[in-house]
Amino acid sequence: MPSGIAALVAAGALAAAPAAAQPVSAQDQAAAQAIFDEARALTAAGNHAEACPKLEESQRLDPSIGTQYYLAECLEAIGRTASAWTLYLQVGDLAEVAGQSARAKYARDRAERIAPSLVRLTIRVPDALRAVPDLHVERDGSVVGAPQWGAAVPVDPGRHTVVVTAPGKKPWRREVDASAPGETVAVDVPPLADAPGAPTPDSAAPPLAPPRPAGSAPAAAAPGSTRRLVGVVVAGAGLAAAAVGGGFGVRAMAKRDASNDGHCDAQDACDPEGLRLRQQSLDAALVSTIAFVGAGLALAGGAVLFFTAPSDRVPAAEPSVHVSIGPLGASVGGRF
Repeated sequence: MPSGIAALVAAGALAAAPAAAQPVSAQDQAAAQAIFDEARALTAAGNHAEACPKLEESQRLDPSIGTQYYLAECLEAIGRTASAWTLYLQVGDLAEVAGQSARAKYARDRAERIAPSLVRLTIRVPDALRAVPDLHVERDGSVVGAPQWGAAVPVDPGRHTVVVTAPGKKPWRREVDASAPGETVAVDVPPLADAPGAPTPDSAAPPLAPPRPAGSAPAAAAPGSTRRLVGVVVAGAGLAAAAVGGGFGVRAMAKRDASNDGHCDAQDACDPEGLRLRQQSLDAALVSTIAFVGAGLALAGGAVLFFTAPSDRVPAAEPSVHVSIGPLGASVGGRF
């Protein structure tokens, strides 16, 4: 760099207004100045590879137009042309705002000089893939938004990695070399393959059966078998009722025999104990009669259910049967 221009840049390095709006502590300013001086010494010795990181740290601690310019110059020296080009343009804008027209012009001239040698990378995403929900594209770990897809973006020369991901899809990765000065390298992203286990139209689940109305019973898998089972249960209840009727019949006869044993004569004239025994005999006889009637009805209903049950291959309404036994009678009813 000509000595006059270097002096111009150095003279304004510390006087330039900070690019950051946040105040800088005295400690950070001291650290920034120390590593800036080390970086300048390394640059003078031609050791740009070690100087650039120190200039980056100095700029982070205490941003200034001068430090940013030297950083752009250092990055250009190590071949990071896209980064240097960007910083030169920023320096030009900042210097113009600060009223440093000479520095602004020099920075812009440097940017213009290296522009033809910039390496550019284009990531082309097909329309079908753009429609995939939550499609995510990265270049060297940085997100590449949709507005950049298809644009020739300046990148530093070297190898670059493009990664594309989307939910339910296999990640796609491609590493390319973009090093030749002035070249544009295009990366065409293919359709993404489905990830293992991801649902596809061919493997979609079958449609669900319509929901049952609230409170309704589930459909019987075998209506004929169900009806026959109900018939057996009803017939069993009939047998139980017959057993009850037989027990109360025996009790009725026992009470009558007890009343005739010295409490009632042949003309059925009874003393108080005989009257009580006769009444108990009549009550037991009534219950026995009702139980036998109910048993007969239940056995008949069970038989009807069992022998009229439809085939299991034919849909049928689910049967509903009830048996009622009371002190004055018995009944069997339902829907078959």
